[in-house]
Amino acid sequence: MTLARKIVLGVGLAVLIPGLVYQGIQLVKPRPVVSQFSLLSGRQPVLTAEEALRTRAQQRQLEEKRKADEKKWAGTYFWVAVPLGIAVTVLGSLIPVQGLSAGFMLGGSFTFLNGYAAYLNELGRLGNFLVLLAAFAALLWIGLKGFADLQRPKQDAA
Repeated sequence: MTLARKIVLGVGLAVLIPGLVYQGIQLVKPRPVVSQFSLLSGRQPVLTAEEALRTRAQQRQLEEKRKADEKKWAGTYFWVAVPLGIAVTVLGSLIPVQGLSAGFMLGGSFTFLNGYAAYLNELGRLGNFLVLLAAFAALLWIGLKGFADLQRPKQDAA
């Protein structure tokens, strides 16, 4: 396989894998749609002061529900995408075909990053540190495994 084909294959997988994970999660647990949480759409009639206060209170309640639903969805995305991203990255390191290997490793890394970014603000300092430490450990293992493979003498097939 030519270098150009390896690059195209790798980049294609790197782009598709995070999208597949996102859409798979969407199939099982769709992300909240902002328009579901709005009372205000299109032209609004003129409201009395009492109706306006009531409408604002209802809109605040809907906004709070939207934020809670969005936070819950982000947590689901995090708990699926982060471990799956690390697993796909490790799996990619085990594939002997260069284009596939690079694509899986990049796709897994991007999947991890998407899941991590979705829930970043909810993890706290320790949580953020531990998640990044797990990813770092996986990448370190991949790097050391690759270095060990280079150091091992090749056996002649005789």
